[in-house]
Amino acid sequence: MKQKVFLLALAAVFVLLPMRARGADADSLAFLRGPWQETFIDNGLMLQQCAVADASLFGSNQFLSVLTVAPERECALVAAPAGTLALTSALGREAGALAAVNGSFFHMKAPYGGSTFSRIDNVIVSENAPIENFRRDPQRSGAIVVREGRFSIATGFGPERTFEETLSGETILTAGPMLLLGGVRSDLHPFKFNSNRHPRTAFGIREDGTLVFLVADGRNAKAAGLTMTELQQIMIWLGCVDAINLDGGGSSTMVVRSGRSAEVPSGRLVVVNHPCDNRRFDADGERPVANAWVILPGGYTH
Repeated sequence: MKQKVFLLALAAVFVLLPMRARGADADSLAFLRGPWQETFIDNGLMLQQCAVADASLFGSNQFLSVLTVAPERECALVAAPAGTLALTSALGREAGALAAVNGSFFHMKAPYGGSTFSRIDNVIVSENAPIENFRRDPQRSGAIVVREGRFSIATGFGPERTFEETLSGETILTAGPMLLLGGVRSDLHPFKFNSNRHPRTAFGIREDGTLVFLVADGRNAKAAGLTMTELQQIMIWLGCVDAINLDGGGSSTMVVRSGRSAEVPSGRLVVVNHPCDNRRFDADGERPVANAWVILPGGYTH
């Protein structure tokens, strides 16, 4: 009985929409059962994590971190200073954030900066880098749009791949591939970028406006990482109607504020997943990135 009550409660938390995902499907059942651990960060801000150690999710071990953000919370895009890259944790600390997640793709060599279009507070910070290889096109097939504090995900291909420049929003970040739009699965090309397992970061929106950030660890025996199809399926299980892939691999990082006490009332930002750039399964393998999404203390009204 206790197990049944636990499973029903967890299903409510994750808004597992399709009935078939709650049926006999072994992967959905493994995802539902977890085991999941929940950490309250602040009003309207929750961290949920799951370590699958018995190879029961997609036939593999996985470590998943899910950050859910109420629509009323203030969430913004921040960029590393021009000509540099910065750790997600450092960008979060600089912004005074409660949590932060890495953003989109970037140049790993000078002059650094984002390799996809980004506009922050109506200022264009980076442009789409020229593409010589068609297979990289999906990495900019969609965009996260923030208009008057409300999030949406848009998609479109123009002849110059500049559809995002026509979008109306103070903040826009191009990424991809698209995973879901209006509850419909996006087509995923069978390129190695999609079909191989890697650490992944994704962003999604539920029907009620809740924002969902997912970081899946990878490249380790304790966490295999996800294919793009597996990532798409998890975003469905998390109740998202719209979803998009962000930069992954060694960039995949999630940090949250924890350790609040009388001595440190605001707590400290700590890495809660296992970034893989140091080839160890710990919190010390962060990769410097060009931008990150930060959740700020202000904005919550409930």
